[in-house]
Amino acid sequence: MSKLAAMLGLAAAGAAVLAYDRAKRVAEDENRPLGEVLAAMPGKLFADLRTVPDDLRQAAEEGRSAAERRSQEIDDDIAAARADAGNASAS
Repeated sequence: MSKLAAMLGLAAAGAAVLAYDRAKRVAEDENRPLGEVLAAMPGKLFADLRTVPDDLRQAAEEGRSAAERRSQEIDDDIAAARADAGNASAS
């Protein structure tokens, strides 16, 4: 068995354990049978994957907006510091 095949197998096993644990929590939270939750997981996963591009665009927009706000805050802080320095030297 190649290292790649072993690593892929290990990753698949890990993903299966995580998916099972998640399904178990959902079943408990929603008071549904585990089998029902497991059966619905592939459809939910594909629905979630379809939203990834929109989610990434939204996250990028939020990041860009936050960067612009922070940039304006820094510009305001610099302007205030310069004004304070100018007032102190004029006194």
